[in-house]
Amino acid sequence: MTFPTFRLDDKIAIVTGSGQGIGRSIALGLAHAGAIVVCTDIAFTAARDVAHELEAMGRPGLPLQVDVAEPPAIAHMVATVSERYGRIDLLVNNAAIRVHKRVLDHTLDDWERTLRVNCTAPLLASQAVAPVMRAQGGGAIINIASQMAQVTHPSRIAYCASKAALVQMTHVMAVDWAEYGIRVNAVAPGPTKTPFTGAATASGAMPIVTGQVPLRRMADPDEMIGAVVYLASDAASFVTGTVLTVDGGQSIHWR
Repeated sequence: MTFPTFRLDDKIAIVTGSGQGIGRSIALGLAHAGAIVVCTDIAFTAARDVAHELEAMGRPGLPLQVDVAEPPAIAHMVATVSERYGRIDLLVNNAAIRVHKRVLDHTLDDWERTLRVNCTAPLLASQAVAPVMRAQGGGAIINIASQMAQVTHPSRIAYCASKAALVQMTHVMAVDWAEYGIRVNAVAPGPTKTPFTGAATASGAMPIVTGQVPLRRMADPDEMIGAVVYLASDAASFVTGTVLTVDGGQSIHWR
Protein backbone atom coordinates (compact mmCIF):
# COMPACT_ATOMS: atom_id res chain seq x y z
CA MET A 1 0.00 0.00 0.00
CA THR A 2 1.20 3.49 -0.88
CA PHE A 3 0.03 6.20 1.47
CA PRO A 4 -0.62 9.68 0.03
CA THR A 5 1.71 12.54 0.75
CA PHE A 6 0.74 16.16 1.02
CA ARG A 7 4.33 17.36 0.94
CA LEU A 8 5.55 19.69 -1.81
CA ASP A 9 9.24 19.59 -1.04
CA ASP A 10 11.25 21.77 -3.43
CA LYS A 11 8.37 22.11 -5.90
CA ILE A 12 8.50 25.43 -7.77
CA ALA A 13 5.22 27.29 -7.35
CA ILE A 14 3.93 30.57 -8.76
CA VAL A 15 1.09 32.30 -6.93
CA THR A 16 -0.44 35.36 -8.61
CA GLY A 17 -1.95 38.07 -6.46
CA SER A 18 -0.12 36.76 -3.42
CA GLY A 19 0.42 40.11 -1.73
CA GLN A 20 -2.64 39.91 0.48
CA GLY A 21 -5.75 37.96 1.38
CA ILE A 22 -6.20 34.44 0.09
CA GLY A 23 -3.14 34.69 -2.16
CA ARG A 24 -0.88 35.49 0.79
CA SER A 25 -2.24 32.56 2.78
CA ILE A 26 -1.76 30.22 -0.17
CA ALA A 27 1.84 31.34 -0.63
CA LEU A 28 2.62 30.77 3.04
CA GLY A 29 0.79 27.44 3.07
CA LEU A 30 2.61 26.10 0.03
CA ALA A 31 5.94 27.13 1.54
CA HIS A 32 5.04 25.41 4.81
CA ALA A 33 4.42 22.23 2.76
CA GLY A 34 7.93 22.55 1.33
CA ALA A 35 7.44 24.43 -1.93
CA ILE A 36 9.68 27.19 -3.26
CA VAL A 37 7.19 29.98 -3.84
CA VAL A 38 7.35 32.84 -6.33
CA CYS A 39 5.20 35.65 -4.94
CA THR A 40 3.69 37.89 -7.58
CA ASP A 41 1.49 40.93 -7.18
CA ILE A 42 0.69 44.15 -9.00
CA ALA A 43 2.24 45.90 -5.97
CA PHE A 44 5.88 44.89 -5.61
CA THR A 45 6.05 45.96 -1.97
CA ALA A 46 3.22 43.56 -1.13
CA ALA A 47 4.93 40.68 -2.95
CA ARG A 48 8.22 41.54 -1.27
CA ASP A 49 6.62 41.59 2.18
CA VAL A 50 5.20 38.10 1.69
CA ALA A 51 8.57 36.88 0.39
CA HIS A 52 10.10 38.22 3.61
CA GLU A 53 7.53 36.24 5.60
CA LEU A 54 8.58 33.12 3.74
CA GLU A 55 12.23 33.81 4.53
CA ALA A 56 11.32 34.25 8.19
CA MET A 57 9.87 30.72 8.00
CA GLY A 58 13.21 29.50 6.69
CA ARG A 59 11.89 29.12 3.15
CA PRO A 60 13.12 30.92 0.01
CA GLY A 61 10.81 33.46 -1.57
CA LEU A 62 11.10 35.30 -4.88
CA PRO A 63 8.98 38.46 -5.21
CA LEU A 64 7.94 39.68 -8.67
CA GLN A 65 5.84 42.66 -9.68
CA VAL A 66 3.29 41.40 -12.19
CA ASP A 67 0.21 43.15 -13.56
CA VAL A 68 -1.71 40.16 -14.89
CA ALA A 69 -3.86 42.48 -16.99
CA GLU A 70 -0.80 42.93 -19.22
CA PRO A 71 0.03 39.86 -21.35
CA PRO A 72 3.76 40.74 -21.68
CA ALA A 73 4.01 40.80 -17.88
CA ILE A 74 2.64 37.26 -17.69
CA ALA A 75 5.06 36.01 -20.33
CA HIS A 76 7.96 37.69 -18.50
CA MET A 77 6.88 36.14 -15.19
CA VAL A 78 6.89 32.60 -16.56
CA ALA A 79 10.15 33.09 -18.47
CA THR A 80 11.84 34.52 -15.37
CA VAL A 81 10.79 31.62 -13.14
CA SER A 82 11.62 28.99 -15.75
CA GLU A 83 15.08 30.44 -16.36
CA ARG A 84 15.84 30.79 -12.65
CA TYR A 85 14.69 27.36 -11.47
CA GLY A 86 14.63 25.27 -14.64
CA ARG A 87 11.10 24.03 -13.96
CA ILE A 88 7.63 25.09 -12.84
CA ASP A 89 5.64 22.52 -10.87
CA LEU A 90 2.65 24.54 -9.74
CA LEU A 91 0.72 27.60 -10.90
CA VAL A 92 -1.99 29.13 -8.72
CA ASN A 93 -4.09 31.63 -10.67
CA ASN A 94 -5.33 33.68 -7.73
CA ALA A 95 -5.18 37.34 -8.84
CA ALA A 96 -8.65 38.78 -9.35
CA ILE A 97 -10.68 41.97 -9.21
CA ARG A 98 -14.31 42.60 -8.35
CA VAL A 99 -16.55 45.54 -9.29
CA HIS A 100 -19.49 46.12 -6.96
CA LYS A 101 -22.21 47.82 -9.06
CA ARG A 102 -25.75 47.04 -10.14
CA VAL A 103 -26.09 45.72 -13.67
CA LEU A 104 -27.17 49.00 -15.27
CA ASP A 105 -24.22 50.78 -13.65
CA HIS A 106 -21.58 48.38 -14.97
CA THR A 107 -19.54 50.08 -17.67
CA LEU A 108 -17.90 48.37 -20.61
CA ASP A 109 -14.54 49.08 -18.97
CA ASP A 110 -15.73 47.41 -15.74
CA TRP A 111 -16.75 44.34 -17.72
CA GLU A 112 -13.68 44.09 -19.92
CA ARG A 113 -11.14 44.68 -17.15
CA THR A 114 -12.80 42.13 -14.86
CA LEU A 115 -12.72 39.46 -17.55
CA ARG A 116 -9.18 40.43 -18.54
CA VAL A 117 -7.89 39.88 -15.00
CA ASN A 118 -10.15 37.03 -13.91
CA CYS A 119 -10.30 35.00 -17.15
CA THR A 120 -7.79 36.09 -19.76
CA ALA A 121 -4.87 36.28 -17.32
CA PRO A 122 -5.36 32.72 -15.99
CA LEU A 123 -5.63 31.48 -19.57
CA LEU A 124 -2.42 33.20 -20.66
CA ALA A 125 -0.52 32.16 -17.54
CA SER A 126 -1.66 28.57 -17.96
CA GLN A 127 -0.74 28.59 -21.66
CA ALA A 128 2.70 29.90 -20.73
CA VAL A 129 3.46 27.29 -18.06
CA ALA A 130 1.93 24.31 -19.88
CA PRO A 131 4.86 23.78 -22.30
CA VAL A 132 7.29 23.91 -19.36
CA MET A 133 5.21 21.37 -17.42
CA ARG A 134 4.79 19.15 -20.47
CA ALA A 135 8.55 19.08 -21.07
CA GLN A 136 9.24 18.07 -17.46
CA GLY A 137 6.55 15.39 -17.40
CA GLY A 138 3.70 17.14 -15.65
CA GLY A 139 2.58 19.72 -13.14
CA ALA A 140 -0.49 21.19 -11.48
CA ILE A 141 -2.54 24.30 -12.16
CA ILE A 142 -5.04 25.54 -9.59
CA ASN A 143 -7.51 28.28 -10.49
CA ILE A 144 -9.03 30.23 -7.62
CA ALA A 145 -12.66 30.52 -8.65
CA SER A 146 -15.53 31.44 -6.32
CA GLN A 147 -18.82 30.06 -5.15
CA MET A 148 -20.18 33.07 -7.05
CA ALA A 149 -19.71 30.83 -10.10
CA GLN A 150 -22.69 28.84 -8.76
CA VAL A 151 -24.84 31.47 -7.05
CA THR A 152 -25.75 35.03 -7.96
CA HIS A 153 -25.36 38.54 -6.61
CA PRO A 154 -27.15 41.56 -8.12
CA SER A 155 -24.08 43.79 -7.91
CA ARG A 156 -21.42 41.47 -9.34
CA ILE A 157 -22.41 40.54 -12.88
CA ALA A 158 -18.88 40.71 -14.30
CA TYR A 159 -17.35 38.91 -11.31
CA CYS A 160 -19.93 36.11 -11.31
CA ALA A 161 -19.61 35.67 -15.07
CA SER A 162 -15.81 35.64 -14.92
CA LYS A 163 -15.68 33.03 -12.17
CA ALA A 164 -18.21 30.81 -13.94
CA ALA A 165 -16.07 31.08 -17.06
CA LEU A 166 -12.96 30.20 -15.02
CA VAL A 167 -14.65 27.01 -13.84
CA GLN A 168 -15.38 25.95 -17.42
CA MET A 169 -11.84 26.91 -18.45
CA THR A 170 -10.61 24.60 -15.69
CA HIS A 171 -12.63 21.73 -17.12
CA VAL A 172 -11.43 22.27 -20.68
CA MET A 173 -7.76 22.63 -19.76
CA ALA A 174 -7.96 19.53 -17.55
CA VAL A 175 -9.21 17.42 -20.44
CA ASP A 176 -6.89 18.95 -23.03
CA TRP A 177 -3.70 18.64 -20.98
CA ALA A 178 -4.30 15.35 -19.18
CA GLU A 179 -2.12 13.50 -21.68
CA TYR A 180 0.82 15.67 -20.64
CA GLY A 181 0.45 14.85 -16.94
CA ILE A 182 -0.83 18.35 -16.18
CA ARG A 183 -3.65 18.35 -13.65
CA VAL A 184 -5.95 21.39 -13.65
CA ASN A 185 -8.36 21.99 -10.79
CA ALA A 186 -10.10 24.89 -9.07
CA VAL A 187 -10.85 26.02 -5.54
CA ALA A 188 -14.05 28.01 -5.02
CA PRO A 189 -13.92 30.06 -1.80
CA GLY A 190 -17.02 31.39 -0.16
CA PRO A 191 -17.26 34.56 1.98
CA THR A 192 -13.74 35.13 3.27
CA LYS A 193 -12.19 37.86 5.41
CA THR A 194 -10.15 39.70 2.78
CA PRO A 195 -9.87 43.27 1.47
CA PHE A 196 -12.66 42.28 -0.98
CA THR A 197 -15.09 41.89 1.91
CA GLY A 198 -13.83 44.79 4.00
CA ALA A 199 -16.44 47.23 2.70
CA ALA A 200 -19.29 44.82 3.46
CA THR A 201 -17.95 44.31 6.96
CA ALA A 202 -17.69 48.06 7.54
CA SER A 203 -21.24 48.63 6.26
CA GLY A 204 -22.71 46.08 8.63
CA ALA A 205 -23.80 43.74 5.83
CA MET A 206 -21.77 40.76 7.03
CA PRO A 207 -24.41 39.45 9.47
CA ILE A 208 -26.71 39.05 6.45
CA VAL A 209 -24.02 37.18 4.52
CA THR A 210 -23.03 34.91 7.39
CA GLY A 211 -26.70 34.19 8.01
CA GLN A 212 -26.74 32.51 4.60
CA VAL A 213 -23.77 30.28 5.51
CA PRO A 214 -24.71 27.07 7.33
CA LEU A 215 -21.52 27.30 9.41
CA ARG A 216 -22.66 30.83 10.37
CA ARG A 217 -19.37 32.62 9.82
CA MET A 218 -16.94 33.86 7.21
CA ALA A 219 -13.81 31.92 6.38
CA ASP A 220 -10.34 32.98 7.34
CA PRO A 221 -7.99 33.13 4.32
CA ASP A 222 -5.87 30.42 5.94
CA GLU A 223 -8.81 28.02 5.60
CA MET A 224 -8.16 27.90 1.83
CA ILE A 225 -4.66 26.48 2.34
CA GLY A 226 -5.70 22.87 2.87
CA ALA A 227 -7.68 22.68 -0.36
CA VAL A 228 -4.86 24.17 -2.42
CA VAL A 229 -2.12 22.06 -0.85
CA TYR A 230 -4.20 18.92 -1.39
CA LEU A 231 -4.81 19.66 -5.08
CA ALA A 232 -1.15 20.59 -5.56
CA SER A 233 0.17 17.43 -3.90
CA ASP A 234 0.58 13.82 -4.97
CA ALA A 235 -2.35 13.02 -2.70
CA ALA A 236 -4.50 14.37 -5.55
CA SER A 237 -2.60 12.55 -8.30
CA PHE A 238 -5.84 11.17 -9.78
CA VAL A 239 -7.81 14.41 -9.40
CA THR A 240 -8.22 16.74 -12.36
CA GLY A 241 -11.03 18.92 -13.69
CA THR A 242 -12.69 19.24 -10.31
CA VAL A 243 -13.85 22.29 -8.34
CA LEU A 244 -13.35 22.06 -4.60
CA THR A 245 -15.84 24.44 -2.98
CA VAL A 246 -14.79 25.87 0.39
CA ASP A 247 -17.73 28.03 1.41
CA GLY A 248 -19.17 26.71 4.65
CA GLY A 249 -22.09 25.25 2.71
CA GLN A 250 -23.34 28.58 1.36
CA SER A 251 -23.70 27.53 -2.27
CA ILE A 252 -25.86 24.48 -1.51
CA HIS A 253 -27.87 26.48 1.05
CA TRP A 254 -28.81 29.04 -1.61
CA ARG A 255 -30.05 26.47 -4.14
